[in-house]
Amino acid sequence: MASIVLRVMSLTLGLFFVFVGTIKLTPSVNGEIYKEMRKTYIRNSKVFPLVKQTGWKPNPHTYRKAVGTAEVVCGILLAFVPGALKEASNVVLLTITVNDIYAHFALDEGLEKMSPAIVFALLLTCRLIIFLQSLTAEPKSVFSKKVRTEQPVAPPEEKKDQ
Repeated sequence: MASIVLRVMSLTLGLFFVFVGTIKLTPSVNGEIYKEMRKTYIRNSKVFPLVKQTGWKPNPHTYRKAVGTAEVVCGILLAFVPGALKEASNVVLLTITVNDIYAHFALDEGLEKMSPAIVFALLLTCRLIIFLQSLTAEPKSVFSKKVRTEQPVAPPEEKKDQ
């Protein structure tokens, strides 16, 4: 059951982040939303979390393009690529989403602007928890699944002298 849930969540979340990342990168999907994203990242770059520690403030357009590219790449990995890359992309997308929540909080934009990021952060967290639970449900040893194909060799019988 967890396998089906993971596949559905991975596919839908991955496609969602591909769509959102594409909106951040190009106006071809929707020009009005693209302009709004540009304005949002101009505001978000002012409250970049590492400014206090490093003193470095990212260029808003480069910041938007980097986040959009990361969302598209990680969305594709989350939706279609199996293995450890899927889990790594889940963590990267969760980090991007938490950064978005922080930016809305730091700009004091309220829960209305913050709620979509909170919902998707919770969905990514739930997907990660379901994956970790499915790992504990699997056998711990590779030998527990292995079927023994060779017959055990019986020790040779000793001959009794009569």
